[in-house]
Amino acid sequence: MMLATAVAVLATAPGALAAAIGTDAAAAKAGSERASERALGTAELRGELGAALAADRSAGGAWVFDTEASGDGLLFADSSSKPRIPASNQKLFVTAALLAELGPAARLQTRVYARGGLDGRRDSVVAGDLVIVGDGDPAFGTGRFARAHDQPATRVSELARNVAAAGVKRVKGRILADATIFDRERRAGPYLSPLSGLSFNNGYDGGDYARSPELVAAKGLKSALRKRGVRVKGQVGRANLQAAALRSEPLASVASPTVAKLIEETNVPSNNFFAEMLLKRLAATSGRKGTRKRGNSRVEEFARSVDAGLDAADGSGLSRRNRVSPKHVGRLLVAMAHEEQNSTAYIDSLPVAGREGTVADRMRGTAAEGNCRAKTGTLSGVSALSGYCEAGGHTIAFSTLMNHADVDAARRAQDRIAAAIARYQP
Repeated sequence: MMLATAVAVLATAPGALAAAIGTDAAAAKAGSERASERALGTAELRGELGAALAADRSAGGAWVFDTEASGDGLLFADSSSKPRIPASNQKLFVTAALLAELGPAARLQTRVYARGGLDGRRDSVVAGDLVIVGDGDPAFGTGRFARAHDQPATRVSELARNVAAAGVKRVKGRILADATIFDRERRAGPYLSPLSGLSFNNGYDGGDYARSPELVAAKGLKSALRKRGVRVKGQVGRANLQAAALRSEPLASVASPTVAKLIEETNVPSNNFFAEMLLKRLAATSGRKGTRKRGNSRVEEFARSVDAGLDAADGSGLSRRNRVSPKHVGRLLVAMAHEEQNSTAYIDSLPVAGREGTVADRMRGTAAEGNCRAKTGTLSGVSALSGYCEAGGHTIAFSTLMNHADVDAARRAQDRIAAAIARYQP
């Protein structure tokens, strides 16, 4: 279901972005403009934003909008209609589209089926193979890997426990992997591990199986079953279960973290692997195989539904062929803030300035710290910052996209912009 564009009451309460999150952030120099908490009226805000953009000297643009204004909420626009490379701001569209499609509470299900059924003489013995069927879950793997990388986890150990709880003590056949929810195209760019409909530990593990994450997942399940006392005679391989079989009740399954948690992992640390997996999973929601091409089309379709044009080339933003304007990123943010069912999960998926993820060390000691949530984007010569600030009890959406930029200078301008917005008094 695509996101409705009708404006509803904002679900996040005033001040929600400024919820206390413990930090030892260093304060800005007392008395400096950077550390100022002085309220800014509309004219002063526009002057400060214009000065920040002028100081950056890049081919940049900005768009700022009061989502709770009684009339026209546009506060500032400068070179805001020109499409630019968004870098990781691309993730804002992918996560919004997935959230609109599945909802924040949805979970992906990795399932196990017994091919050949249970032995008629002994219900504890699987006569044939066990087939593990992927659901495009980027979090599937071991708890140890997830803890080491500070990620949410869909634990293979829990899936093995559920198989054992179903009464299975021995498997005469093999552990087969069905990754056919996605196509067989594994490549997602030079900096990403292979993608699979049944991935395991972000596709990093595997040795000889590194090009086939689904085989690593099957191997991981076999090992986890052994630890649960379930003996497996055969090796691992691939399977492609028929649709009728997939409609039947699985022997066991394990649910992923919620979609709200998956998009948070995508946006807070800017996880490129999660973004590309979720792009393909979005394409698989219509019953067709998940492909990057179809995923990009679904994201573009979603963007149009919120009056935000976008040329999408990938999910992570690593491609320099993505194009969107600050105005259209802003329109996306405004639409998501007004979407009653999904606004809280979406806003909460962005890192808090000065506290979390890619902005943990930015905007500290300014009015933006603790009051703004923003998604960064960085490539060579490209810098972006877009998100929300709490200001005077209103939620302000903003987007800054800077190309042909000195990244350090661009970030200083962006931080200045966010700090000024957080000082705005409607």
